[in-house]
Amino acid sequence: MSKTQVDFLVKLKKKKHRDLHKKFLIENPKVIFEEYRNPLLDSIYVTDNFFDQNEDVSVFKNVIRLSEKDFAKVSNQVSPQGLAALFAIPEEKDFTYNPKDVLLLYGIQDPGNLGTIIRTADWFGFRNIFLSTNCVEAYNPKVISATMGSIFNVNIFSDVDLPWLISELKKARYKIVVTDLAGEESTFNKKDKIALVIGNEAKGVSTTIKEMADKRFKIIKHGQAESLNASVAAGIVMNQVKS
Repeated sequence: MSKTQVDFLVKLKKKKHRDLHKKFLIENPKVIFEEYRNPLLDSIYVTDNFFDQNEDVSVFKNVIRLSEKDFAKVSNQVSPQGLAALFAIPEEKDFTYNPKDVLLLYGIQDPGNLGTIIRTADWFGFRNIFLSTNCVEAYNPKVISATMGSIFNVNIFSDVDLPWLISELKKARYKIVVTDLAGEESTFNKKDKIALVIGNEAKGVSTTIKEMADKRFKIIKHGQAESLNASVAAGIVMNQVKS
């Protein structure tokens, strides 16, 4: 690889360059091999050591070798495994207001939380995920790592004005459900279209959004823990909606 090519990959560590070039890197070998037929896959980058020890790399069409030194520059990991894949960021699809259940995320700041929520949403069939303007970026390397490939199975809508979206969802007969410690435990009607709102790790959702909710859902506590991790709470409520 040329220095220019290496520099390009290094720049993708920053959001502004991911946004500019519509590209991002994945470094999880399991996910990369599972996505070998993904049309969004651009190139594979490997160290000589990884290439020599993994014959399966031959399934990829565009394999480029890097020195250990250059790979360390490119990698976002403390201990790089020697394999990285360059993918194009999926284009946002049009939302039709027809899917039964959608997920709205307000102010999720921790990349690990966002990635885990995306992975959990994929598990429970929440295919359309809307991120407020104050959420961490969906293609942040730590988010991508935590999704374990689910980033390719859902539709991500970024920098969304959630109050505006909620108004539109209400017009389309969605029931707006907000997680709220001051809410109450309740059941869900299987016939309803649900828009589930998960709030910021520390502050929850805004007062404006709470006031727009049709239901404020509280996860009942049985032990002594003060609070739940946002991704755990999201999983519990998604399970309740789908049960």
